[in-house]
Amino acid sequence: MHRRQESMEPKSLGDLAVDGLLQGLAAGAIMLAFLLGVGMVEGMAPADLLTRFGLPGSATAVTGLLGHLAVSAVLGLVWGVLYGSLLRRAPLPAWLLGAAYGLALYVGAALFVVNVTGLAAFATWALLAAHVVYGVTLGLLSGRTGGR
Repeated sequence: MHRRQESMEPKSLGDLAVDGLLQGLAAGAIMLAFLLGVGMVEGMAPADLLTRFGLPGSATAVTGLLGHLAVSAVLGLVWGVLYGSLLRRAPLPAWLLGAAYGLALYVGAALFVVNVTGLAAFATWALLAAHVVYGVTLGLLSGRTGGR
């Protein structure tokens, strides 16, 4: 049996960005699953939940879904570059760094995004938890790939 050995060379910024983009898509899907679960408990239809991710009056379930995944991918790209080039050297587990990133994203969303989209209809605790889930997922995925 032949096992492929991974190179110990650091990844390029482009590779880190692509890794982060893909990890962001995965983390965004998990975040969305969490919010769909919260919505189901609250009796909300999935299509109604997805429209909350768009601008009021013009959002549909499809544009909400695509917008959420696009933002998740871009923020994952930022995470991939930050983690791979700087944060992986920190003496903290990747999942904890990811949780901090998710918390920072929540603060940014609360300040700049929530009130101009349908996200204001979510309970504060649900949005906070969803962003932490997103960040922890990014951290776990990044820690698994090593960021190099």
